[in-house]
Amino acid sequence: METVVIELTNPKAISLLQELESLHLIKLLKRAQTDKPKLSSLLRGSISPEAAEAFNESIRKDREEWERPI
Repeated sequence: METVVIELTNPKAISLLQELESLHLIKLLKRAQTDKPKLSSLLRGSISPEAAEAFNESIRKDREEWERPI
C-alpha cells in the first residue's frame, strides 16, 4: 500500500473521501501533529549567548535573594 498526503482545496472533498472510505477503497488516517516545529526550535538563537548568560545570572541572583533569611 502507498500513503499519500493531499491538500483539500474544497471542503466538499472530505465527504467524497469519506464515501471512498466507506467503500473500502481508501483509509483515512489521522495526521500526526509532529509537523509543527517545537517552540524551542523556533526561539533558538533569538537572543545572543551573552544576553542569555546575563539573564541567567540575573535570575540566579534573584533566587538567592529570595531564599536568604530576613
